[in-house]
Amino acid sequence: MAMTPKPADPGGASSTRTVDRAFDLLDAVVARSGGATLSELGRVTGLSPATASRLLGTLQKRGLVRRDPRGLYRAGLGLMQTAAVVLRGEPLYELAGADLVELAAASGETANLGVAVDDDRALYLRQVVGDQRVQTATWVGRTIPRLGTAMGAALAGAVGAGGYADSRGSLEPDITSIAAPVRDYHGAIVAALSILAPSYRTTDADVRRYGQLLVGHARSLSLALGG
Repeated sequence: MAMTPKPADPGGASSTRTVDRAFDLLDAVVARSGGATLSELGRVTGLSPATASRLLGTLQKRGLVRRDPRGLYRAGLGLMQTAAVVLRGEPLYELAGADLVELAAASGETANLGVAVDDDRALYLRQVVGDQRVQTATWVGRTIPRLGTAMGAALAGAVGAGGYADSRGSLEPDITSIAAPVRDYHGAIVAALSILAPSYRTTDADVRRYGQLLVGHARSLSLALGG
């Protein structure tokens, strides 16, 4: 008896690859705050110009990306609206605002809020820049390895006697990072506050001072969360 061939699965491997490629493109666009050309995005994602152009067109229709007058692809209004809605629903994001402003003012450096993505990565969720003329790059929305970084150590509770972790050159060769854990009402670590500063102007005394500032504000934020 002849077997009737099964119809192609519309949700099969081909569809999954298309979705993966579209998200790869979206990640690449978001990672380039100054915008990116089609050729740059194709090179970063390994897609042909034709495939990248087709997928970007779909993302444009959804409002997830836009093309500016110079032809550069940037985050679209729809993506920004989605991000705003998500962040408004995240208590940590709102509560940390005042602490980040005070940390940036007291240190003159960049203050950050980070959260764990999984066992291996951490995400920079919010950032306030200090008043120093030379500042570190924008890290909001970027993920970093937890292993070997001050942020990762703080999220794991692996802090020193002062209550903070620090590292030099773990994120970038010329950046010093100091971080302290934030806890919820159960005592679990839910986030970390950090200061990023260029290493050339960050002495050991600065690290200790920034660490003390971070521990104080991490404690304040923990209390706001019921910790």
